[in-house]
Amino acid sequence: MSVPKSIRLPALLAAGLLLASPALAVTITSTPGNAALAPGESLVISFDVASAAGISNTTLGNVITAAGSTSGVRAAPVGTPQGGVYQSIGNGASSTFDFTGFVNGGALKSLSVYWGSVDRFNFVDFLNGQGQVVSSFSGAALPQNDGNQQMSATNRRVFFNFLPQEEITSLRFRSTGNAFEFDSIGASAGPVPEPATWATLIIGFSFIGYALRQRRRSIASVTA
Repeated sequence: MSVPKSIRLPALLAAGLLLASPALAVTITSTPGNAALAPGESLVISFDVASAAGISNTTLGNVITAAGSTSGVRAAPVGTPQGGVYQSIGNGASSTFDFTGFVNGGALKSLSVYWGSVDRFNFVDFLNGQGQVVSSFSGAALPQNDGNQQMSATNRRVFFNFLPQEEITSLRFRSTGNAFEFDSIGASAGPVPEPATWATLIIGFSFIGYALRQRRRSIASVTA
């Protein structure tokens, strides 16, 4: 049964608007050791100097920002210079970095962190401007997560890439075990597209798909 032309356009518009809010997904990759930042990123937090403008840090519970190690509990990520400062989060504690001023009305495009002695009980939460958790990631998903304090396999730079519509402006590090150590955070920011922009793009793709389907049907009719 053919669909009246008067119905096709609203149907396509509705489909476009539904597709204008795609499923959210943070892309994660990692490299052993303190690899270089991702292209386009700049070092925004090193703990040895003041963080980049527009970034604030709020801690809850046992969070230490200092140099040195405590054998078996707290250790600087492998390769940290002697006296180099890093952050360590204890059991039940958290440390939240707000990038609202840094992104300047936009959102984070990417972020990377040098993650020390990866453990399954280390977690990173990504939050939007409303303080809602968009996605969470744990050390259990990394290739090796037994907390070894010496191997590059468990001391690695982890890269996170975000979709613009996720509007990530904050991240929270937390631990449910002995410690979560990290250092050297890189980031890049970009604008957040207006909802109408996404809708227009999706509607355009809908029309293209519709036109291609009609063309195939026309060719099939002529062939028959």
